[in-house]
Amino acid sequence: MDFQVFVGGLSGVFKGLKISHNKGVHNVKNLQKLKEITQRNEVTVLNWADKLESEILIGYGSQLVKIFDLNTNTFTYSEEKKVGDGSICGIFKLNESLVTAVESGVVKVWKENSTVLDTGGPLSRMRQSPSQETIIGTGGKENDLKLWDLETGKTTFQAKNVRHDELELRVPVWVMDLAFKPNSSQVAVATRYGHVRLYDPSTPTRRPVCQVTAKDLSFTCIANAPKENHVVVGCTTGNMYLVDLRGKGLLLNKYRGFMGSVRQVACPTTEPYILSVSLDRHFRVHHLNTKQLLFKEYMQSRLSGLLVKSSFTMEDVKEESVEGKEECKEEGEVDEEYENMFDQMEVITDKQNIEEERPRKKQKTKSSKSVTEDKIEDNGQPNSEEDTEDVTENPNKSEKRTRSSTRCKTKRLKKQTSEVIVVN
Repeated sequence: MDFQVFVGGLSGVFKGLKISHNKGVHNVKNLQKLKEITQRNEVTVLNWADKLESEILIGYGSQLVKIFDLNTNTFTYSEEKKVGDGSICGIFKLNESLVTAVESGVVKVWKENSTVLDTGGPLSRMRQSPSQETIIGTGGKENDLKLWDLETGKTTFQAKNVRHDELELRVPVWVMDLAFKPNSSQVAVATRYGHVRLYDPSTPTRRPVCQVTAKDLSFTCIANAPKENHVVVGCTTGNMYLVDLRGKGLLLNKYRGFMGSVRQVACPTTEPYILSVSLDRHFRVHHLNTKQLLFKEYMQSRLSGLLVKSSFTMEDVKEESVEGKEECKEEGEVDEEYENMFDQMEVITDKQNIEEERPRKKQKTKSSKSVTEDKIEDNGQPNSEEDTEDVTENPNKSEKRTRSSTRCKTKRLKKQTSEVIVVN
């Protein structure tokens, strides 16, 4: 099946799914056997292995690397690439050689004469430049943005921290994710402390060209939006924002509907949609301009990775018209056995049939009451001995009446005696 979107989870699941306008999210399938899924092997990174988007690179927390072939829908490669400490935070392919980065800050090119880079601190993300294949960007906690050339093993750009704040205190640095701008040398960065910064290595300045600060927010991921000079960021509070990086920068649309931290965001190159995964086990699709939540699908596990094809579209799926046996018959043809069966069935419409099912006791009480009412004359006395027997069937009613009359008389006597005593 031709899946358009692929997701990975903290439990190690790897799924493919399709999206359409009329059916929403459908054809969700586990692409990995459940026996191979363990908590140690959470999916941390998903990336394309080639420009044709025929293979997917999967990086796990135990530094395991797998390659999934979309043509055969099978895993063609699985091997542990141990280097440094921590889980894999970046992976791609360079000239048929794997390149991996781990959280301890080590980047390695896996070939015969392998090259190892020490980025100078812990890493949160490593990504490859789409325009220059040998250029990578790295960033992490107190390890600001750096651009590296894998051929020479040296840095081509090293970002400089912003100036001190109004209290003359140093602004902390924690790069969570980065995105290379298409057809440009600029790089956008999202930090854990609520900063979205844009760097331009072609200029002599090493400080950000544009900066947007959102107080009380902590960004986790960033992706290029279909709009020019716009990016989409997700935060730990369960919100997603559209950021304008023109001029001084501006925090624009806010996309709602999340119940957990947004872990990964992706946008198609042409369609105005935002795809995201979060820790609340849901996959969501928002409209970029209207901010409307179009689709939401429960994926049964906490999601941590997202990968979308560049040719992603939400076309309507045609429903297959299945013609049954009855539709194949001619209009004049009639099934005689089928109609005779209904003709022989009894139709129950009389109330008498329903009343027959009631218990016999109720019928006796109704008949006795009707007889007594008919036989009693206008004076309220029965005409014969048989009538008196019917009337005296309920002696309890007469006893109740006598009791109530005696009570009323005793109350009247008490009142009269009280009045006499007062007068005396």
